[in-house]
Amino acid sequence: MSPADRTVVVSSAARQGSGVLLTDRLVLTCAHVVTSGSVLIAHPARPDRVRATVAWADHQLDVALLEAREPVQQVAPIRLGVVDTRQVIPGCEILGFPHGQRYGPDQRLEADQYTTTVLPMAGRVRDLLVCDLDNPPPARPDGKPAALFGLSGGPVFAGGVLLGIARQVPQQSEGRRIECVPLAQALASELCAQVLGRAGIDLRLERVRVSFPEDLQYEAGYGRALGVAYRRTKIFGLDELSRHDSEWDLDTAYLSLEAQEQDRAARHRGVTEAAPPPLPQRIDALLTDRPRVLLRGEAGAGKTTLLWWLAAHASARTLDDALAPLNGLVPFVVPLRTLRARGGTFPGPAELSGAAGLVVDAAPKGWAGRVLESGRALLLVDGLDEVPPEDREQAHAWLSQLLARYPETRCVATVRPLAVEPDWLRSEGFAELLLLPMRNEDIQAFVASWHRAARLSEQDDADRTP
Repeated sequence: MSPADRTVVVSSAARQGSGVLLTDRLVLTCAHVVTSGSVLIAHPARPDRVRATVAWADHQLDVALLEAREPVQQVAPIRLGVVDTRQVIPGCEILGFPHGQRYGPDQRLEADQYTTTVLPMAGRVRDLLVCDLDNPPPARPDGKPAALFGLSGGPVFAGGVLLGIARQVPQQSEGRRIECVPLAQALASELCAQVLGRAGIDLRLERVRVSFPEDLQYEAGYGRALGVAYRRTKIFGLDELSRHDSEWDLDTAYLSLEAQEQDRAARHRGVTEAAPPPLPQRIDALLTDRPRVLLRGEAGAGKTTLLWWLAAHASARTLDDALAPLNGLVPFVVPLRTLRARGGTFPGPAELSGAAGLVVDAAPKGWAGRVLESGRALLLVDGLDEVPPEDREQAHAWLSQLLARYPETRCVATVRPLAVEPDWLRSEGFAELLLLPMRNEDIQAFVASWHRAARLSEQDDADRTP
C-alpha cells in the first residue's frame, strides 16, 4: 500500500489539515487542527466525509488521535518507526492536503507530496523530527495562505515506515524546513498507547537508518508472485483427472485441520504420573500465540498445504480471526526438498526470497535482511525430514543462527513425526504440534468442497464456451 493511500483531509470548524490512517477508522493528526468536537475526515477514494471524535489529544505535543464513526478506507497494517541514526536520511516523503492544492471552479482539494531529507540532529534537543524539503514550495501571492498551510498532520514516511506527522513551518526557514512530531513522543503517552493497542496496532517501532522507497514496489510484486505460486493445489493419485481438473483453488481446498500440542512436561514424568494429553484444537488457534512452531505430521497430512495457505494469505493480508496478526508479514518459503534437489545449500538472508523459485524480479539489495531486521518476516521451512540425517545438525545450526540473528522472526517448520528427536528446537523457543488425521466430518467437508469446486469449474468452462 502506498503511503498516499493512507493520507486524509481533517477538518474542524474553520480549520483544515491533514492526517494519516493508522487503521480503517483511526487517524493521527495534529491537535491544533482539531478545534471543536465536530471533526470530519475525507479520503480521495470516497465522495462523502466521515464524522469522527477525538479519542486522545496532547496539545503540548500537538498530536491527536481521531476515531471515525465508520470505516474511512481499508488499509494494511501500519508500520511505525523511529530514527536510529545521526546521519541524514534522504529519500523520505511528506504527504498532505495543503491549501495551495485547490483546483477548478469548485476549488477541489488534491493531495500533494514532497520529497524530503530527515535531519536527525536538527531537532534532537527539542525532541522534534526535522525535515528539509528537497525543493522549496512555490511562493504565494500576498494575502494568500502559505503554500504549505493545511499540511499540518500530514504523515512523514521513510519508505513504508511512518516516522511522524508534520506540525509547523518555522518562519526563518523560508518554507523549506518542516518541524514534525516524532511517533516516539506520541507513544510515550500511556493513553495514546492504550488507544492504539485497543485498535490492534503493533506498537513496536522499527529502527530507521536509511529510506528504501523501492522496497514498497518490490514487496507488492513479491506478494503477487506468492499468490500465483501458492493459491492453487493439486490432487495426486486420481489419474483419470486432467491437469486442469486436478488443480484447484487453495481457498476452496483448504481445511483448518486439528493439531495437538506435544506436552513436554508429560515426557519427563513417570508413566504413573502422566497427565491426559492436551486436547486437539484447530491449527489456526494453536498458531496464534506461538511465534515459533515445529509441526510434525505424516506424509500427506497437509503440512505443505498449510504453509502454502499461510504464505498466500499473509502476503495478501486476508487472514482473519485468530491469524489476523500475521497479515502484512512477508513470507519466505524454504522448500528444503526442492533446494536439496537443486544442489542448493541452506539459504542466508539474501537468498531467502529466491529459495522457493518464485517468478519475480531480483530483490533490491539487502531487502530480505531489512524485512528480517524489522521483525516482519514469516519464515516457512518445509520438510526438515528431507534433509539427510547426517546433515540435520547443519540444518539445526542454520535455523538457530538465522533466528538468533533476527529474533523477532515468526517461523513454522514442518517435519515427519519421527525424523528428529523430541524438543529438537526447544532451545530456539519452538512449540511442537502434531498434525492429526482428518476426522470423518473433515473428510466429508473436503469431498463436498471438491465437488463444489468441480461444479464451479465446469460452469466457468461452459460460460467461456462460445
